[in-house]
Amino acid sequence: MFLQAMKFKDNRYDTQQQRLEPIQLKYSPKEPRQHTPEGFSKIGLFNSTQFQRKQSIEKRKRSSQAEGKRPQSSVQRIPRTAFLKNTFATQYVVMIIIKTGSSFVRMEITVLQLGGSYKDEVGLQNNRQVLSKFWIINCSVNFIWKQSNKGFNYSNLTQKKVCINHLEHHHEISNKNKLHDNLKMHCQRINKNMDDFVPITFSINLDSMTLQWDLKKFVDFFIQIKKEGNQKNIWLLKPPDLNRGRGIQLFSDLKVFINQVEEFCKIRSANQKTKSSSKGARGVTITYPDQNEKESGQAQISFTIDQSGSNDRIIVLQKYLETPLLYNGRKFDFRVWVLIDHTSKYYFFKEGYLRLASEHFDVNNLKSLYIHLTNNAIQKNHPGYGKYELGNQLSFQDLQHYLNQQRNTKVTSAGIVLKMKELIHQTIHCACSKLRDNRKDFQFEIFGYDFMVDKNGHIWLIEINTNPCIEESSPLLQKLIPRMLNDAFRLTIDKIFPPFKTTQENFLPNLHEYAIPGYSDKDNLWDYMGQI
Repeated sequence: MFLQAMKFKDNRYDTQQQRLEPIQLKYSPKEPRQHTPEGFSKIGLFNSTQFQRKQSIEKRKRSSQAEGKRPQSSVQRIPRTAFLKNTFATQYVVMIIIKTGSSFVRMEITVLQLGGSYKDEVGLQNNRQVLSKFWIINCSVNFIWKQSNKGFNYSNLTQKKVCINHLEHHHEISNKNKLHDNLKMHCQRINKNMDDFVPITFSINLDSMTLQWDLKKFVDFFIQIKKEGNQKNIWLLKPPDLNRGRGIQLFSDLKVFINQVEEFCKIRSANQKTKSSSKGARGVTITYPDQNEKESGQAQISFTIDQSGSNDRIIVLQKYLETPLLYNGRKFDFRVWVLIDHTSKYYFFKEGYLRLASEHFDVNNLKSLYIHLTNNAIQKNHPGYGKYELGNQLSFQDLQHYLNQQRNTKVTSAGIVLKMKELIHQTIHCACSKLRDNRKDFQFEIFGYDFMVDKNGHIWLIEINTNPCIEESSPLLQKLIPRMLNDAFRLTIDKIFPPFKTTQENFLPNLHEYAIPGYSDKDNLWDYMGQI
């Protein structure tokens, strides 16, 4: 990895993007100076004889004395930007843009420079309102790491000069409604039932002309489950394009559902800059059977949706898994990473982790999201966060140990991983033609897959996330995340921008800094799965 981090004395990072213009020195050294992270604290003063001959300095001194000026010292202070540009000249330049709700983000990255390498710890005290651009960059950027690819022009990928950490069409599987549509068509082609591995899902466009019909289909299905009476009939309302639990709500009553839809529309309309449209407001009325209505036997829900905006507002309604496998009485899900590289090969990272709730599971309590949503971004706000496990996270090995204690023979960690891989194959192939439709080969993506297992050992795919959280919020993730990123860059960035031989020779011995028990330091933990 060729990332170059610039630390400041006050341990903060610039929030403004700095573009440094190159300067030319008449007598630059033939061999680049070697620097270590400790050397960064000494910037500001340097011996000018490294860049200009001593004779030239003495000549200027004599000239200054002859003109009555103050003699120049052989030790001169130069602008900070000029020093960085000349002393820390690198082969490649990186820009990293991070905006996250986490209170602290730390990444450990191996940095490759001209002929040398070192590891630097990057700390970012987060400001939730500020887009923090904490890398000093040049005008020419080789690698861009962003939370999303919004605003990025993929037509710029014309040469091996710039790479980005997002596939151009990643939303085909990372967007919840697009994943549902692609999986549905894929399962029809291969004669499989999607409901066997994805909870029953409805995707509804609130600005569509078919809104009445789409809502009627959901309401009819909701009423049918209610009649059967063998479930609590709990559903999740999800925004299609958000992760980390943002915007997710639970409901088991249609009136509550309607209130949530109206609130969703207000929030989306307020957040999005929409152009005026001729659609205007639209009233929706749905009638359904209800035994509580003794006279007519029919109940009715009515609401009005403002369709004056031009942007589609889509909601995803997904059946809640009411009988999950529990860990000491608490709900959990799995987070695993999947990499699609710049050559359309895809990989599975061998180690994932469990994310656990802070409160004990209670299917009758829908008010507390801490019971039902295990995302770390939500759980870390609970007063009891970390009470049972550091960061509310466990490894696959911890789960297997628990299952052995419980004498549960239906579920094994190895069996869960095998089933996960089967489902990952399905998600990749359901949109393979669209994922392959990239303009150039200088892009890759690390996805965060979320799975759950029910009490019978059945594995369910919940969703796929772009820009998965890389906050090292537990000792487990302090080991997994640096190694995951490091090995991903070995398969992508190092292939696109090959490092120097002298650096490559010193690279593998330093891998012990990302050691994971049970694996060799030289192993790449990304398990190859196939080619799109």
